[in-house]
Amino acid sequence: MTFVIYVAIFAISYLLGSVPFGYIVVKIFTGKNILEHGTGNVGTMNTHRTTNNKFLTLLVLCGDLLKGYLAYLIALYIGIWSSSLIILCLSIAGFALILGHNYSIFLKFKGGKGLAAGAGFLLGINPILVLAWVTAFLIVVLISKYMVLGQMIASLIVPIVAYFIDYSVFLITIPLCILVVIKHAPRMKKVIDGTEPKMYYKIKN
Repeated sequence: MTFVIYVAIFAISYLLGSVPFGYIVVKIFTGKNILEHGTGNVGTMNTHRTTNNKFLTLLVLCGDLLKGYLAYLIALYIGIWSSSLIILCLSIAGFALILGHNYSIFLKFKGGKGLAAGAGFLLGINPILVLAWVTAFLIVVLISKYMVLGQMIASLIVPIVAYFIDYSVFLITIPLCILVVIKHAPRMKKVIDGTEPKMYYKIKN
């Protein structure tokens, strides 16, 4: 029975993560296929690149944050209801959520990079983790001018901060952050080679 609970949490979280708010919003309001524009991702930043619209960008951000937070709540309450290991329930949920967001079943396993969805999940775990990510991101970007480097380092900082908060929180963040880092890793070669553009994301309106 416990195994079934864990499978259910994985399936629900994966399907939640797979909901491509960026694709849906851009398609409905502009008729564009976000996968064919900018970086080809369905996240917040590429929504702005594709639409140059703050409202649509905010709408996608809120949608991704919400699905992350919902995945947290569902896993938490299923774990409590079923008397399952809460830490394991949340670890599975976080992993499946980002897996779904990055490799959506609705987009032939294409997707985003897991940042906003992950932030929504981490808000449920502990808001300090989100604050730590944002702080590290801003510091690294201000120093290096590379957004991808900021995203990578900030994502690596989260488990470290989680470790000092509580070891169980550390365990929950590990699988989630690994997937985020893996998604960003290919572009690190461009940073090393000097071919990654600096501060490529600029708000125009």
